[in-house]
Amino acid sequence: MARRSVIGKSKPYERKNRRVEVPAINLELLGGRYQTLDWGLGGFRIDDFKAPIKKDQEFLVEGIGPADEDDLLAVRIPCRAVRRNKYELSCAFIVLGTSAYDILEALMLRRQKVLDKLMKGKNP
Repeated sequence: MARRSVIGKSKPYERKNRRVEVPAINLELLGGRYQTLDWGLGGFRIDDFKAPIKKDQEFLVEGIGPADEDDLLAVRIPCRAVRRNKYELSCAFIVLGTSAYDILEALMLRRQKVLDKLMKGKNP
């Protein structure tokens, strides 16, 4: 099991779902578009976030897609702000619907054919 060091002590990795840094993804939330620092099926972390938000505040992620593309897939993923550190924001997904899960899984596993199919099926 992965361990992390906290002031000279070792502590087990606490996340239920592992996060990845690569590939980064784009998310649209609270009127802005942000690229992830890391993300997983349990949540994400973004930087350069200047909108007002407090710990435990709930909001929706309204778009998601690969970091190297301009188009995002429309989604409605309820999230909760877990931690705010100046301009860095860590969030947890409250509920992942089937389509949001499929999109995140395809992004994580870099399944381009699945992403292309999802992008073609989105509403204009």
